[in-house]
Amino acid sequence: MPSTQPQSARRGQPVVELSGVWKRYRRHHDRPARLKDALLQRVLGHVHQVEETWAVRDFTMRPEPGEIVGLIGPNGCGKTTVLSIVAGVLEPTRGSVRVEGRVCPMLQAGAGFHRDLTGLENIYLSGAILGMSRREIERKLDDIVHWAGAESWVDTPVRTFSSGMLMRLGFSVAAHMEPDVLIVDEILATGDEAFRARVRHRLRREAEAGRIILFVSHYMEEVQMVCDRVLWMEEGQIIREGPADRLVEEYVRQGREQAEFNGGGGM
Repeated sequence: MPSTQPQSARRGQPVVELSGVWKRYRRHHDRPARLKDALLQRVLGHVHQVEETWAVRDFTMRPEPGEIVGLIGPNGCGKTTVLSIVAGVLEPTRGSVRVEGRVCPMLQAGAGFHRDLTGLENIYLSGAILGMSRREIERKLDDIVHWAGAESWVDTPVRTFSSGMLMRLGFSVAAHMEPDVLIVDEILATGDEAFRARVRHRLRREAEAGRIILFVSHYMEEVQMVCDRVLWMEEGQIIREGPADRLVEEYVRQGREQAEFNGGGGM
């Protein structure tokens, strides 16, 4: 049975430790859409076909405080599943998970924002979802708005925001939460270069303050600039790990060689 410890109040250094973690998904085929059909199939002894997929297999990691660790690999290799397990969104099928400290997951731009509320109202909503008190939000409100550059549009409904505006405001709220563990998944995908540079600078500051940062992006240049160490995943497993500079270069080279091979095979 997996042993998962809840996030604790701030005390000492943050801890993220996954040991022998596996995560299984089950997909049911030919499941009836109506209750009548389900009851009939049960009476007749019909057995549904179940397809099992292991999204994460025997995954172990323990990033150090002050370290920015990148997870790289193709789509479907298990990166986001690992982040979701660390964030407490998913439970492992087996293995142990230990997470201590205030965790802030940024798994989607503007997660927790309500489209009919203004940006200002959503700061309070998102901050509360992330665990900030109203007093803490009010104390940091001006800094949140200023960092996002949202002074001219923070009083307008979120439904009018571009993806870049959502990203800037969502990241600003998360960063000012001062988390012990910051989980970042593809938040730089829609930002311009100025925003990406500011995010990189902010992440480095958070790491220097002793926080753990887990970073996922398909932009290898960003991974190389942001991360200290990289875990390369394939089919739910870590197949290589090491310094970001060396491993990203190897990953890009292998992808280029594979593309050339596939292209040559079709001639």
